[in-house]
Amino acid sequence: MDYRRNVALDLILTILLCGLWNLVVQYQQCKMLNALLKTERFVYWKMGIFSLLTCGIYFIYYEYKKTLALHEIIGKSDESDCVLAVVLSIVGFNWIWDAIFQTKINAYLDQKNEFKPNV
Repeated sequence: MDYRRNVALDLILTILLCGLWNLVVQYQQCKMLNALLKTERFVYWKMGIFSLLTCGIYFIYYEYKKTLALHEIIGKSDESDCVLAVVLSIVGFNWIWDAIFQTKINAYLDQKNEFKPNV
């Protein structure tokens, strides 16, 4: 399965649909992270329920953990990404971090050629 996403299209749809498209992006990123990590670490429905129960606080933690998983996959140890993910999530611009996150994953997949993009 191809885990590359069109970041520009995701941003446009997220803006046009008042943020609802980001739910699709989050779901796809959960699936992609689990496939690349070869484990079931990210469960979409769990993130959604816990985020609702904690009024969004769990979602900030989730974005932080997702960023740590990204670093684990690409073999990078940079805390600035984690700080950026948390800050953007706190101020309500998590969809911008998701676009940055997907760009990093797309670059990693291009470099490793693990999943060939559909042409």
